[in-house]
Amino acid sequence: MASYIQGYDEERFATTVNRNFLCLICFNVLREPVLCPRNHHCFCRSCITKHLENSRRCPTCADELTLETLAEPQRMVKDYINELNIHCIYINRGCQEILQLQHLDNHEGTCGFTPAVCTNHGCGVTLNQRDLIHHQSELCEFRKLKCHSCGEMTKTLADMKKRMTNVETNMTDMKTDIEAVNNEVRGLKTALIEGFDEMKDVLVKMEDKKEENTRKVRNTASGDKENIVVAGGSGTNSVEMFNWRQRTWSPLQSLPKKRFGATSFVYNNHVTIAGGRSPGLVSDMIRMNFNPNPDLSMHWTDCPVKLPSKLERHSSVLYNDHLIVTGGYNGNGISDCIHEVQLVPPYTVKTLSRMPEPRRGHSTQLFDDNLLIVGGSTTDRYQDYLSSVVVYDIKKNECKQLAPLPYEVSLMATVRWGDNIVLMGGADKRGKVLHTVIIYNVKTEQSHLLPRMRCKRRGCTAVVIGNNIVVLGGDDERGRDLKSVEAFNFESYTWQELPEMSRARWFPTAVVV
Repeated sequence: MASYIQGYDEERFATTVNRNFLCLICFNVLREPVLCPRNHHCFCRSCITKHLENSRRCPTCADELTLETLAEPQRMVKDYINELNIHCIYINRGCQEILQLQHLDNHEGTCGFTPAVCTNHGCGVTLNQRDLIHHQSELCEFRKLKCHSCGEMTKTLADMKKRMTNVETNMTDMKTDIEAVNNEVRGLKTALIEGFDEMKDVLVKMEDKKEENTRKVRNTASGDKENIVVAGGSGTNSVEMFNWRQRTWSPLQSLPKKRFGATSFVYNNHVTIAGGRSPGLVSDMIRMNFNPNPDLSMHWTDCPVKLPSKLERHSSVLYNDHLIVTGGYNGNGISDCIHEVQLVPPYTVKTLSRMPEPRRGHSTQLFDDNLLIVGGSTTDRYQDYLSSVVVYDIKKNECKQLAPLPYEVSLMATVRWGDNIVLMGGADKRGKVLHTVIIYNVKTEQSHLLPRMRCKRRGCTAVVIGNNIVVLGGDDERGRDLKSVEAFNFESYTWQELPEMSRARWFPTAVVV
C-alpha cells in the first residue's frame, strides 16, 4: 500500500462519481488533479509524483513525462471535483457532516470528531476532540485534582480511588468496632436499668440535701423572721415596719430626732441604731426593745454604747458581743480605721487595724471570722469611688486585697447570700445612679451580674428575708427621694414591686425582726 496521500475514497461521496474523474494510479477520486500533456490521462498529483520517482514515462500511454511537463486540467474539471459532496473522514467517529470537497480541509481541521489523546499521565485514551477537555477535567481517572488544603494540583483520581478503597476498608473495621461498642453499650444500658431504683434514691437524697442547703442560706440573715423595720432617712425621723407575709406596712414610734446615714443591728431583742447625722454628726446609739412584738407603745431609749467617734456613712457588723465598725466620715475626714466596740460592760472601744485606704459609703458583710469590705469612696468626689475588695481576718488581725469588683461603686446597698455578697444600685465614678446588681463570691473572688432592679437607687438599704432580697428607698437619677420597695426572688430570678413606704427615705437603715 502506498504511504503517500492518495485520492479520495469513492465510497465517501454522497453520489456516484463519474469514472473519468478517478486517478489512473490509485483509482480514487482525484486529489489535486494533473494531466499527461498529450493524451490527457488524469492522476492525483501525489500519485504521479511518487510514480515519477522511478520512471520518466506516463504509466498509461508510456509517453515521456516529468514533473515539469505535467499539465493542469481545465477549470471546469476542477470545479466539478470541488463541488462534489463528500462525507467527513471522521464519519465512523460520529461526524454526520456532508459538504463540498472544496470545503473539506477547513472542516476536517476543526472537526470535533478528530481523534485526540488524553494527556493526563497514565491515561493515553483516544477520544473525540470535542470530548477531550471534559474527559481530562471531569472523567479521567488520572486527572489531577486540586488539594483543598494547599491549593496545588497534586492528587489524581486514581490516587483518590486508592484512598477510597483504604477508607472503605477502614470503615469495615470501624463497623466491627462500633458493633462491639454497641454490644458494650447494651450491656451498660441493662446495668443502668437494673440500678435505676438505687440511682433514684440517690437523686432524692441529693434533692433533699439541696433543699436543706437552701434553707441554711435563707436563714443565714433572717431565720424565720418576717418583719422589716426601716428607720430614718434624710429629713425624717419616722419608723415603720413591713410584714412580709401580709405585705402591709405599720407605723412604729418615731426616732427622737431625724437621722440618716446611720447603721443598725439587732442585739438581745433590741433594734439598735448607731451614729449618722441627727442633723449634725452623732456617735450615740438608740435602741428599742422588740420582745415580744413591736408596736406603737414601745419607745426608743438611749444606749450606753457609743461609736469610737461621730460617724456617718460608716459600716458596721455584729460579731459575737462586739460591733465591728469601719470607715465613715467623722467631721475631719474619712476614716480608714477598723474599730471594735464592746456591747457589754465596760463598753470599751479599741482600734483593731486600718484599711488600705479610707472609705465611706462602702459596705461590709461578715463571713465567719472574716469581714468583707467592698466599694465606697476615699473622698467626696465621684472620681475617687472604689472597686477594691478587702477581707479583714478578725482573728489574725490582718487585711488582704481580693479581686476587685467589675466597676467602681459607692452608696450602694449590700446583703450576704451564702458565700456571696450581693451589691445593689449605688453610683459609679461618673456619678451615674445605678440599678445594676452584682453577686461576688468570697471563695472564688468571681463576680457576675444578676437581673437589674426596676428602679435606679443610690443611698438605699437592703435586707434578706426568706428567699428574697428586699431593697428600700434611696434616691433616683433625678435626685428624688424614693418611697418604693422592691424584692428579688432567687427562685423566680426576678424583681417585683412591693407596697411602698409611707415616707420617702434617702440613706435609711433597716433590719429584720
